[in-house]
Amino acid sequence: MAIRLLDVTSYTTFDFVEGYAFGPDWKDESAAVVDVDRPKESPGTVRLQIEFDGGDLEHVEHHADALSLSPEQARGLAADLERHAANAEAEEDVPRGRGR
Repeated sequence: MAIRLLDVTSYTTFDFVEGYAFGPDWKDESAAVVDVDRPKESPGTVRLQIEFDGGDLEHVEHHADALSLSPEQARGLAADLERHAANAEAEEDVPRGRGR
């Protein structure tokens, strides 16, 4: 088994979702792990981490990516996710960009 960069535990937000890595003329699809937490080293932020399973990636190496969000940015992301989820359930188009 490949060494994991992002641990999959009972606290992992989502394990094994569909992930995509894009380039100018290619697209890799892979299982991915998503985690959200509040890092101890930066307690005033919210961290969003994504790790792609390296076995399925053709154009990029096995890697994990992270975003550091302020509480306001995290709430904005959550609101956009809620809006898009509701529209996906209703099978309606959602305008791109900020949904606030």
